[in-house]
Amino acid sequence: MRLTRTVDPAELPVSLDEAKQYCRIEHDDENSLIESLIAAAVDYLDGPSGILGRAIIAQQWLLELDAWPNRLALPIEPVSSVTVRYIDELGAETDVPESQLVLTDVPSARTVLEWIDGFQVPLLSDKRYPVKITITSGFAAAANVPEGIKAAIKMMVGHWYDNRETVVLGMSVAELPMAVNALLARYRVML
Repeated sequence: MRLTRTVDPAELPVSLDEAKQYCRIEHDDENSLIESLIAAAVDYLDGPSGILGRAIIAQQWLLELDAWPNRLALPIEPVSSVTVRYIDELGAETDVPESQLVLTDVPSARTVLEWIDGFQVPLLSDKRYPVKITITSGFAAAANVPEGIKAAIKMMVGHWYDNRETVVLGMSVAELPMAVNALLARYRVML
């Protein structure tokens, strides 16, 4: 199995202006630093390997498999669409018709891809990863991202802006504000 992001998000869930307003920064001297902190916070949270286990802004992932799965819990949430292609035994790439796919989306669980009853799995090429599943996932745009996720990103940016070193002598240090974990808890997707 191989999972690769093929289309990156078109925007960040929190704008520079929103982060600066949260941090009470009125100058433009450190805009590039703040933008990099926003990107770092999103990178920490986003995607199947991020803390949330979900896509934040709309993006596309390619899941490649060596064989047909009977039932497959998709590795990224929220799922907006799925297409399945395969390379047959003769080397031809073919789409599985959407009418042959069944997506089961249950709250608090992974979206599951299955096949309709009676689906005859075609013979596959012996090349590596002949089954290719394209998953479009994420909240469509920044405007659709839940406020809890946005607030957590802004808190992370503010914390990292104020605490630029990993060790501060003579002070109590928290890796992240406790409120960040509280805000993110309801959006985490567990495997």
